[in-house]
Amino acid sequence: MFWRLAISYTLLILAAVALLDLAVLGRVERHYLDQVEADLRTRAVLVREAVRGLPPAARGERVAVLRHDADTRITLIADDGRVLADSDEDPAQMENHADRPEVRQARDGRYGAATRFSATLHRPMMYVALRADGDGGVGYVRVAVPLERVRDRLADLRLIVGSAGLLTAAAASALAFWLARRTARPLRALADAATDIAAGGFGRKVYAAGRDEAAALARAFNHMSDRLAGQFAQLEKDRQQLRTILASMAEGVVALDAEQRVLFANDRAAELLDLPPPGPAGRKFWELVRHRGLQEAARQALAGPGPYRGELTRDGPAARSLTVHGVPIPGPPPRGAVLVLHDTTELRRLERVRQEFVANASHELKTPLAVIQAAVETLLDGAADDPAARGLFLGQIAEQADRLHALVLDLLSLARIEGGTEALEFAAVPVGAAVAACLERHRTRAEAKGQTLEAVPPPGGEVAVWADEEALEQILDNLVDNAVKYTPAGGRIRVRWRADGPDACLEVEDTGVGIPEADLPRVFERFYRVDKARARELGGTGLGLSIVKHLVQAMKGGVSAASRPGRGTTFTVRLPRPAD
Repeated sequence: MFWRLAISYTLLILAAVALLDLAVLGRVERHYLDQVEADLRTRAVLVREAVRGLPPAARGERVAVLRHDADTRITLIADDGRVLADSDEDPAQMENHADRPEVRQARDGRYGAATRFSATLHRPMMYVALRADGDGGVGYVRVAVPLERVRDRLADLRLIVGSAGLLTAAAASALAFWLARRTARPLRALADAATDIAAGGFGRKVYAAGRDEAAALARAFNHMSDRLAGQFAQLEKDRQQLRTILASMAEGVVALDAEQRVLFANDRAAELLDLPPPGPAGRKFWELVRHRGLQEAARQALAGPGPYRGELTRDGPAARSLTVHGVPIPGPPPRGAVLVLHDTTELRRLERVRQEFVANASHELKTPLAVIQAAVETLLDGAADDPAARGLFLGQIAEQADRLHALVLDLLSLARIEGGTEALEFAAVPVGAAVAACLERHRTRAEAKGQTLEAVPPPGGEVAVWADEEALEQILDNLVDNAVKYTPAGGRIRVRWRADGPDACLEVEDTGVGIPEADLPRVFERFYRVDKARARELGGTGLGLSIVKHLVQAMKGGVSAASRPGRGTTFTVRLPRPAD
């Protein structure tokens, strides 16, 4: 724009100056020639008066004197065109001048003027002829000056006018460039600022001085830039908040366009769908997810018009259960869809655990109830009259009632622990005393099976735990009771404890039948039994290890099991030690 304005202004100025120079020069030249012509006419009048009444013999001398004084060629011409006298040439050698333009004009009027090349003097001349009164035969007085002097003066005048025109054009061109730059500079600044804004540099401003249209445009641009900066800052803030919310969601969120290209996928969606790096944005959903159910969910969500909901299972090394909610993005037709993925794997697992718990609890309750019912029916059928049979069946009823009672107590205890309603009173409890008391309670049963119970105290002295004393006793009783049950006659049960940093580590080791590796992760589940037939034969509710796990967790500890089938099992409990 600068060059267009500058060149346009300059060309207009040069054209105007050139036209003005031409007009001025034309007028000046015409005026100057008119002045020369008027001067010649005045000289002709003076010559006419000077030669009036002179005899023919004196005319040549008078013309020569006047030529010297006036520096002008003088010619006296008769009415018929004959040259009577001439200041520069011999009249006898000159041709008739009756046809000269200036003479013809003077014949028709008072005087005549002409400019032409003189064949006599061989130079351009301006002639003025004035009609005389005919005294002495003089019909016309003609004066002439060479045009070289006129043209020299005109050349000087043209030089002056041209120089002035060039200076004026140069000054005007410089002014045009300055005006063009001044006009284009704010527009260039606006263009640069607009480019910066288009590249993301919101808030860019331009200098706005003055009260002209460019300044008003700059102020309007600055206001627009401020508004844009504020709006984009708010949009960026909202976008970051939305991304933070989506990234922190437990559900996976995937946004698709109408062509199933991924517009956005949060980290949870990438985890649930095993999306490959780099970022999935811009790639086709069916290229990233090779699962027919998920592809069908995306297709139905895009098809609309209502929301889609479905459940599916992804097989593989890490099988997952997913609930998919799909909502089309409004638009005729839908411009895309949003898929929300809920990981229901843990929920389904808990559902299976609940179902297994209900089935196991029902089975555990049904077995003693069936024995009690059978014994009661036998007694009612007549066995009550037989003292020996009556004692046997009543003993079975008492035994199964005790079993039911223990099962109910364990269930209630487990419910209280899981629900957080179990009242635990934390204190520093010496582990050695608790172990000794536990082993003493189980010693009779162990000795009856020929088993050896050993306590292995730490070499560094007594170790205490920050725990509930009754809960610690229950943990030890369950672990030692299990060891006694599953250790064959002649086996050994050893209880060790020691300090391990901020925790106390307590181990119950036996030389029993052991637990297969595949069953180790489930031994702390309720009613889970490795060998169900043998477990029921040995008694127990099947809740002991589950109670151990929940009590340990309630006291901010942890429990684990390690075993080798046929070699024995070791249960390790870690509980925090009292603060110093």
